[in-house]
Amino acid sequence: MENHTQLATRTSRVFAFLIDHVIISFIIVIPFVFYMMNQDNSESGIVLTVFWIAMFFAFIFYSLKDVVKGVSIGKWIFGLGVRDEDNLKTIPPLTKLILRNLTIVIWPIEFVVLAARSNKQRLGDRLAKTAVVKVREVSAIKKIIAVLLTIILLAVIMFVSIAFMFKGTDSYQTAENYIEDSSQIIRETGGIEGFGFLPAGSIQITNGYGEAYFTIKVKGEEKDIYVDIYLTKKPRNEWDVQEIHYSD
Repeated sequence: MENHTQLATRTSRVFAFLIDHVIISFIIVIPFVFYMMNQDNSESGIVLTVFWIAMFFAFIFYSLKDVVKGVSIGKWIFGLGVRDEDNLKTIPPLTKLILRNLTIVIWPIEFVVLAARSNKQRLGDRLAKTAVVKVREVSAIKKIIAVLLTIILLAVIMFVSIAFMFKGTDSYQTAENYIEDSSQIIRETGGIEGFGFLPAGSIQITNGYGEAYFTIKVKGEEKDIYVDIYLTKKPRNEWDVQEIHYSD
């Protein structure tokens, strides 16, 4: 390798990767969640099929993330770029830029290799004969802002994913069905129009015995209310509502 061009630091490469990862996850996860939320049929086969379709598109995005002049969004933020191993001034051809990212599916091993090798090449770099170098200076404040925004975006993804997981459970569906059939809640709201997108609560299942507690926003024609609902489950039985309270 040429020595007069500075190789990217491991820290900057990791943060650049995390930014790319969060952005790709946001692009994949949010549409996946909204699609599943709008499906009346939540059979596991459909969920699994859509999941693998989402994973396929995620793999495509990862493979192509550096194809624009050897720079992804994360690398651009940190002033990094992919270059040819034998000439650190040369942007590798498209085939190499794609090839180096195919090994991201084994990213835990890639991180170990990146941390262990003195030349800071991961397996994908060795396979494609590429290196990641520093192509421009970036101020510390811009890096900090980028990392903070990435953390916020990651929190949003996690929050939405948890909401989707809650709404996909049998206990939550039982809670919603119970609320929809409750004459008291219908009278209190003036008619149920829908439910809030992000429920709060918890679910615990041990040896077939389960407990679930949710706080669900119920949107009404006259007013919205919050419903606290407690459910239990015995082995080989359905979820059963034990307590329900509501407030404005």
